[in-house]
Amino acid sequence: MRLPETRSEDLPPMRVNTVTMFLTGTVAWVLALGVVLVLQATGREVSGGVQICLTGIGIGLLGVAWAVPRHRRALRREAEQPPAH
Repeated sequence: MRLPETRSEDLPPMRVNTVTMFLTGTVAWVLALGVVLVLQATGREVSGGVQICLTGIGIGLLGVAWAVPRHRRALRREAEQPPAH
């Protein structure tokens, strides 16, 4: 069975909530930091773990700071457009 060929210009743009995406990733890094801290508290050496997690949290927060205003502008634009019939 052969699948039909699909080109990117045939596909509509995918709508993604970037605020949720960045928040989810940031929460995952916070959880990872908790795991690293627990491992260090039990005497295991986790080389660079704290720095890596803090970097992930920082990048995630920058992403949220970028995504929130962008998301609000998109919602405002949608609210201003008349409904399509």
